[in-house]
Amino acid sequence: MASPSTEVDRNPIDSLELVITHLFDAVRYSEESELLQEKAKEVSKEAGEHVSKLQGFVRDVKASLDKLSEEIEEEYARQLAVQVSEFANAAVGQAEARARSDLARKLSDLEARIETERAKAAKSLESYLVASPLPLIEMVLTLKRGESGYVADASYSCKGDIKYKFSLATQNSKFFHSGFTFAPLGKKISIPVALEKTWIRKEASPRYERLERYTLVWAEVTGSHMIADFEDLETQAKVRLVSSAPEGQGNATVEYTEGNRTINVTSDASLNKWLDSKAVADALLGLRAELLSLEQSKAALVELTAGGDDTLKSLNCEYLLSAVLNVMAPSYRAVIRSLAAKPAATKKGEVTMAMLKERMALLGQSSVLVKEALALG
Repeated sequence: MASPSTEVDRNPIDSLELVITHLFDAVRYSEESELLQEKAKEVSKEAGEHVSKLQGFVRDVKASLDKLSEEIEEEYARQLAVQVSEFANAAVGQAEARARSDLARKLSDLEARIETERAKAAKSLESYLVASPLPLIEMVLTLKRGESGYVADASYSCKGDIKYKFSLATQNSKFFHSGFTFAPLGKKISIPVALEKTWIRKEASPRYERLERYTLVWAEVTGSHMIADFEDLETQAKVRLVSSAPEGQGNATVEYTEGNRTINVTSDASLNKWLDSKAVADALLGLRAELLSLEQSKAALVELTAGGDDTLKSLNCEYLLSAVLNVMAPSYRAVIRSLAAKPAATKKGEVTMAMLKERMALLGQSSVLVKEALALG
């Protein structure tokens, strides 16, 4: 498997197809949710104005009654004022209740539609990014042991200051659904952790820890490095393995921690000579391959930022589209020139100029941004 930092970028035409399908969908769904939010504000404003007019009507009635009291006998005016006020207050109260009930129902319907559009936008973003469509700067995969198994995620940094993270499905993994040890891989590695003298031998001999007895509790993999922490769950002793240049052999660092004492086995000449460095490096290569295989089991998009904007929260998908086009426009323009010179598609679903224009027509105002970025007339 290619290391994350050297992975070949996706074919430009495939990348463009992901943009005009999933990313365009994300933009139009997010825009629809914004329109619905504006409509909800308008509905609330109209309802408020309606209630205000009803309350104004009551005030007008009271003012008229006050004026009437100046023109007729006080006793008649007082009786009339009571009757009219009671009727007006009751009628207006009923009208207000209906208005508020209608407002609550309309807002509830709009909020449900808004959440639906936002969910569709978020899912479209996930569908777009799950295929790793952007030039990658770095991928960092981390795994941590929890109470019910391992939790893992993969974080991606891409050109254009676009960053995102996927949670990974460890429950389906052969090795990482519960506690991982090297035992199932057939790796029997002994780590020298101290030199001890006995009454039989005058020379000190190493005391070993069998690594296959240790459980993986945390790991991180990048393009050129890997760190893995193992723990003896009974004694709480720990072993940290660090490797770089994953294609190399024997290039690994081993640290052993017992209580407050940490020993760098690799740099300790008296211990390192007893360490099978090649066996450790080989074991790490095997672990690295198994960890990277988790990346193929993306579960959910959990973070997404573009230029510092929390896109997954704000759903400012137009800004994300702009950031993507700033990075990919040169490649996409070359693809579009090629498409313009080709006849209509013969394969179902094949990207064509007609397909591009049809998809752009769904974007509304955001289509202007696409036309400018891709130099479309």
